[in-house]
Amino acid sequence: MSLGEAVGRYAALWRTPGVPRVMLPAMLARLPVAIEPLAIFLHISAETGSYTAGATALGVFSAALAVAWPLHGRLIDRRGLRVVLLTLAALHTAALALFVVAGSGPSWLLVASVAPVALTMAPVGSTVRAAWALILPPGPALNTANALEAVLVEVFFVIGPALTGLLTGVFSALTTTLLAGGMLVVGSLLYGTAPAVATMRRETDGAEPGAAGGGAGHPRGERRPWRIPGVVAILVAAGGAAAAFAVLEVTVPATVSAHGDAAATGVALLSLPPAASVLGGLVYGARQHSRLPVNRYLVLLAVAFACMVPLVFATSVPVLAGCLFLAGLPLAALSSEEFGLLGSLVPKTVINESFALAATMMAVGSAAGTLAAGAVLGWLGPTEARLLSPTAALIAFAAVLSMRSTLSAVDSLVTADSGA
Repeated sequence: MSLGEAVGRYAALWRTPGVPRVMLPAMLARLPVAIEPLAIFLHISAETGSYTAGATALGVFSAALAVAWPLHGRLIDRRGLRVVLLTLAALHTAALALFVVAGSGPSWLLVASVAPVALTMAPVGSTVRAAWALILPPGPALNTANALEAVLVEVFFVIGPALTGLLTGVFSALTTTLLAGGMLVVGSLLYGTAPAVATMRRETDGAEPGAAGGGAGHPRGERRPWRIPGVVAILVAAGGAAAAFAVLEVTVPATVSAHGDAAATGVALLSLPPAASVLGGLVYGARQHSRLPVNRYLVLLAVAFACMVPLVFATSVPVLAGCLFLAGLPLAALSSEEFGLLGSLVPKTVINESFALAATMMAVGSAAGTLAAGAVLGWLGPTEARLLSPTAALIAFAAVLSMRSTLSAVDSLVTADSGA
């Protein structure tokens, strides 16, 4: 495919009615997810004089998000996107005010006040993926949109920390937290009132895909996402892939230190996988694919495993840098196929809850990968800890492979529908 054809696909997506009105405010609302937790960490660490307190606050924040986002997704499926996002915008404003007031109290209160901030953070990232599944028909356009979403996630987590550092240096960590919260609230309000998604609930009432396990004849209690055959496999794969990359956040700085360089050099190297992911995602999203989505997903999981194996044998910092770039190449494409496959599998009446569950599994996988890497690092060393990355990728591959026949049946129906 030529560069002109690739650019043409993204330009065609942008010209699709309703897409710019959804994409721009969604971008504004999603950037704070990469800023607010880090700014909170910096503020609490400075206020208490303890990095342990800041780390505890980050743990509270992550745990609250893991609980909140699936519940938010379920509420959106039942009540509609607009009403839930408007409510969360108001509650997040109140939670930020509580966070400011808690700064004058004891340290435990300041740490505890992080929970309401996280609990009221709107799950824009997962809902915008659901919006693409509703706005765009299955096929090349939806594949390109999902790939673009995966790329944007990587971009946010590349520029988010840098922007946090800039704003904290110019203002303060607390001001940065409030600015990020304001971006989230404004972006959520604009996104939730976009015509293409504001009526999402009304348009999807009673709509079910023709997938196995998702038929309209199922009672309400049997249509929870995790009860649909194949969904748990995708969720496990999402967690495994997230764990594989989370391991690197611990092992790369430790590896660089073991080679005699500053750990900060290792932190800088962690920008290489997201940068490679952006490149790989843009190329992948611009291509037209002929394989069934489950087969594409399996191939990408196998590629991710193969790309992570060299990390175990990196013998120098330059080699490690090259291996990190290689490992990041399939990440955005993998996320694109993951959400695309999940969206084709579940009924559209639970699509927001399903995508929120996937995001939660990524958070759980990241936490598990970080904890496991820290334990193995302290017990055996950085080389053995790096082995956890390909191991987690292999677990993700095995989970999807075990349900390949079920997922292939769903893919065949979706492919037939999109070609009709």
